[in-house]
Amino acid sequence: MEVKVLLRVNDKEMEFCGNVLELLLSLNLNPQVCAVLVNGEIVKKEMWENFLLKDGDYVEIVSFVGGG
Repeated sequence: MEVKVLLRVNDKEMEFCGNVLELLLSLNLNPQVCAVLVNGEIVKKEMWENFLLKDGDYVEIVSFVGGG
């Protein structure tokens, strides 16, 4: 049974069940150009598939864009 948890992602509440990588993909974000913090701590990219999000987590996603 899939239980969705309540997250706060970049100041917006949402329900989600899964890991960091799945969250990025569900938001149509390119993981190659993102950094993710959970509860103020950086989550290394190699941990994204194993880092399950919990109820009440605060997720900050930063996307890098080129320009000049």
